[in-house]
Amino acid sequence: MGLLLASSRCTFGPAFCPMYRFTLSLILIVLCTAEVCAQDSAPLSEDSISAMLSQWHALPEASVETVGLGAGARGMDEVPGALHVISPAELERYAFTDPLRVLRAVSGVNIQEEEGFGLRPNIGLRGSGSERSARITLMEDGVLMAPAPYTAPAAYYFPSIARMQSIEVLKGSSQIAFGPQTAGGAINLVTAPIDENQPALVYRAERSGFGGHLQHLRWTEQWDGQAGVWGIQVEGLQFGSNGFKQLSSGLPTGFAKSDGLVKLRWSASEQRRIQQSFQVKAGVVNELSHETYAGLSEADFEENPYQRYTASERDAMEAQQNQAVLRHEVEVSDHWSFETDVYRTRFHRNWYKLDKYQDASGEKMSLTSLYETGATELLQSETAEGAALLLKANNRGYGAQGIQHRGTWKFGSSLSNQIVYGARLHEDWADRFQWRDAYRIASGQMALVEAGTHGSAGNRIDAARAFAGFVRATLRFDAWTLTPGLRSEHMVFERQDFGSDYNRLNSPDGRSNPVKVWLPGIGVTYEVPSGDHLFLGVHRGFIPPGSAPNTVAETSLNAELGFRWGREHSAGQLVVFHNAYDDLLGSDLTANGGLGTGDQFNGGAAVTSGVECEWAGELAPNAQRIALPLRLTYTYTQARFTSAFESNFGPWASVEQGDYLPYLSPHQGNAQLSLIRGKHALECNARYAAAMRIEAGQGALQSGESTDALTVLDVVLRSQLDERMNVYVGVNNVFNTAAVVAMRPAGLRPNMPRMLRMGLQVTL
Repeated sequence: MGLLLASSRCTFGPAFCPMYRFTLSLILIVLCTAEVCAQDSAPLSEDSISAMLSQWHALPEASVETVGLGAGARGMDEVPGALHVISPAELERYAFTDPLRVLRAVSGVNIQEEEGFGLRPNIGLRGSGSERSARITLMEDGVLMAPAPYTAPAAYYFPSIARMQSIEVLKGSSQIAFGPQTAGGAINLVTAPIDENQPALVYRAERSGFGGHLQHLRWTEQWDGQAGVWGIQVEGLQFGSNGFKQLSSGLPTGFAKSDGLVKLRWSASEQRRIQQSFQVKAGVVNELSHETYAGLSEADFEENPYQRYTASERDAMEAQQNQAVLRHEVEVSDHWSFETDVYRTRFHRNWYKLDKYQDASGEKMSLTSLYETGATELLQSETAEGAALLLKANNRGYGAQGIQHRGTWKFGSSLSNQIVYGARLHEDWADRFQWRDAYRIASGQMALVEAGTHGSAGNRIDAARAFAGFVRATLRFDAWTLTPGLRSEHMVFERQDFGSDYNRLNSPDGRSNPVKVWLPGIGVTYEVPSGDHLFLGVHRGFIPPGSAPNTVAETSLNAELGFRWGREHSAGQLVVFHNAYDDLLGSDLTANGGLGTGDQFNGGAAVTSGVECEWAGELAPNAQRIALPLRLTYTYTQARFTSAFESNFGPWASVEQGDYLPYLSPHQGNAQLSLIRGKHALECNARYAAAMRIEAGQGALQSGESTDALTVLDVVLRSQLDERMNVYVGVNNVFNTAAVVAMRPAGLRPNMPRMLRMGLQVTL
């Protein structure tokens, strides 16, 4: 389906005009106020400009050293790959709560929207595949944060962007230091540290369309003790929405999420010979989201893209996550420093959602089949006698725990060379105990017909134990910097299937799959006389295969060649990448249009290649009263299968050599332009994504075979009232563009419509 004209999917009528006039009025007010106040206003904030210019080049040493994905690097020339840091200033500019809106500004990031709020994002890096973010390494403060990173890495839990201090995105050969997924890259979400630079109190409140609300409070306190400095940080976040989709019954389609975090830290006083610190971090998250896997038919989408079928009104996910991390950091000497984390995470979720239709004869049809056969009327009309709608309770518990250690040894003249090493002992598991209940539509509402037996739709435990280690060196030779490294992963995957033994009293059927891999890599950086950098990286990538004995690990050869430059008023980066995958792994998830077994399977070979372009500059470097920083990113990705194979996985199905991989947009672009006058700023963010095919194939895209091309503009007006308070008014999707952003898990799914939001932030 191509992109429809604005007149059919964009609201430019009476509903649009008041919003449009309101937005323009706010812009004029801000600019006029800035003109009057320009003489008395404070100088332009350095962060507003430098945050753009320093993303890829010449990051301050203090910043690079604290970047978790830098793995001990002291400068960008020591990072053998494309590292992008989204700074606190960048996160504050737009104040987004949707991680997808934040990450679209980073080149090489592949995104597939699903429910509009970014609660369960689909993120990939450099064509690695975006399904539930299962093919990237996801971390919070350097600790693995997927529900079960080895056993079940699909990100049904994603840390809240609204409470993060910064975000680090790493692509390329630095992957040696991070795993287990090393095929695409890593994302590290960084919380606010306890240090003297942190304000004592930060409070943010926001109200938005569709009943949206947010409250965020962070309190930080430090005091001197006899042997060192103590610090505590308490953070609470609550946000949610009534939802932008509509059910005929009027039931909610939004979500509510609460997120709490506590840190306690002790740091040795400066007089101590050995500088060290201990930190305890504990957090808990609760979520209730009324989300479904049931999209719309094409005809119903054309009528109203934001409607929901009656059969989905009971769909909801209840989830709880908690984490506990003990961190010990030690600076033994100028030569040696290290940190150790002992961590534990738990995640439980029950996504109760429409799964199948059962006719009067007892024959079942999957949700996907209903859309393929044009039988979506069964999800809206009265259920026939003897037939039923089956809702599945995807009741699962996840756990992960382990200990990891990472150290840095500096040597050579001026300690310019170093070795970074690390080791991790880890175990995780996923416990499925699921069932289906039978409903029917009666009098326009869902009514329970028969409750299912708990455990009858999945009764097993998958688990993994792993030991991982890596070593990476930084060796300087005049203008050259070499960063060779080696990673090793030793894993055992197991499954215990209890079948119909719902009380789990007998011995289960078991299987196991031991896996060992060695992952070498090297990065080379050359500083040209102008101070710019050329870099080259090659490394072996890896994706764990799970417990199926006949499934082998996916491996890849990943290469990149880049040039990073910086000038007084501009900076940029150009990277060409090429990834060759063998024994490509797919996961049978309902979210991908599969059967939902969770099993992984091999799918032949594939190659992805592309170009990443990034540029940032100040358009008015000599202006006295205004600043016009502009940041542009563009990504071209081509991903094709290089072997033919058959698969039961819907998006792959029967693959021919040369077929394009599904759900990868070949062209993506993002532009951020700011107009800053004194204490006021107008921020504009425009993003574009070309249409994505929904199934493997070749040739021109046909109707019903792809998502829509999508261009969205977000605007934010910010004003700093005084040193302690700033306010903002924003409009997401200014032109109310509606498009098909996915056709999975089942049916057509829209992006979020236009939404007005207003907020304030107080800092003490």
